[in-house]
Amino acid sequence: MDANASKGQSPPDRKRRRKNTQQGKQGTEQAQSEKSLLESEQLFHAVWEASSDAMAISTADGIVQAANPAYYRLYGLSPEEVIGKDFSVIFPSEQREWAMKLYNYVFSSPTSSSKFEDPVIRGDGTERIVEASYSFLMQDGKRIAMLSIVRDITERKKAEENLRGSELKLHLALEAAHMITWDWDIVRNCVQWSSNVEAPLKEFHQRRGATYEALLELVHPEDRAMVNEEVQRALRNEDEMDFKVKYRIMVPDGTILWTMNHGQVLYDEDGGKPVHMIGVSMRIGKRE
Repeated sequence: MDANASKGQSPPDRKRRRKNTQQGKQGTEQAQSEKSLLESEQLFHAVWEASSDAMAISTADGIVQAANPAYYRLYGLSPEEVIGKDFSVIFPSEQREWAMKLYNYVFSSPTSSSKFEDPVIRGDGTERIVEASYSFLMQDGKRIAMLSIVRDITERKKAEENLRGSELKLHLALEAAHMITWDWDIVRNCVQWSSNVEAPLKEFHQRRGATYEALLELVHPEDRAMVNEEVQRALRNEDEMDFKVKYRIMVPDGTILWTMNHGQVLYDEDGGKPVHMIGVSMRIGKRE
């Protein structure tokens, strides 16, 4: 008797069953792929809509196909003024021809920069500073579209400019008062001074190293133990006192400088371990 027949299953039945199993597996895999694709599209759409960076997709000819809400907000334009229009619509009319030439060059050039900063004029005439980057959408190894991402960095640039102005004012004030600032990274044992430190001290700093021990070598021998003890007291946070001490510095050229020093210890987040000591030194006298 045929073994398959004894089990109630003929060879054609087994083939049909195997085929159905394979089709079921393929159907499951296809469903999973479609689900993953849908989830990816939903995630992209969520990022596209919620991003604070302006984003747009444009063709090889510079025609804008899509833009996110941040794009319209940045340039002060409506979707009707952007979609289906030249990329250059975001520029003032007198700059649009130049902008399209630049776009065509970037799209066709394999070596052009993919990130740059530039001022832009919004629809209401106000100027913003933006940082723009781009990447290309590819098909069969060819560029078919450009994804532009534009970030408004106006406030950051203003803050940087204000910081530079503040640093310049501080430098001038320190120069006028014969003062320098210093920062001792206790964890790394590295001391940094402001750029206006006197040349002989800067040379010593570079030659002997930037450690606390090297700095102590500059202190007059008669003052060294006292200075070290005051530093240690500040680190131990005894009486919650800041570092404040007057001592002499022996410059490598033989000059002795009297300095008044004020410092403060900074602690880690737990408040128990000293990590930095910062302060100022003011020259109050000089003896050859």
